[in-house]
Amino acid sequence: MLSACLSPVVYRFGSRPTWVQVLVVLISLPVVLVILACLSAALKPGSLGALSRRLRRR
Repeated sequence: MLSACLSPVVYRFGSRPTWVQVLVVLISLPVVLVILACLSAALKPGSLGALSRRLRRR
């Protein structure tokens, strides 16, 4: 759904003003992080929990 909404903006991304490019990247960044977290959890179940435990120990 997000890609359908952003595809008109991304289609001519280079011709957009800089503030639009920055806004698209900032909006897309959390979505990309969630997608990567879901893929990580799907590939190796428990990996996100282990990562959070390692980060808490530091």
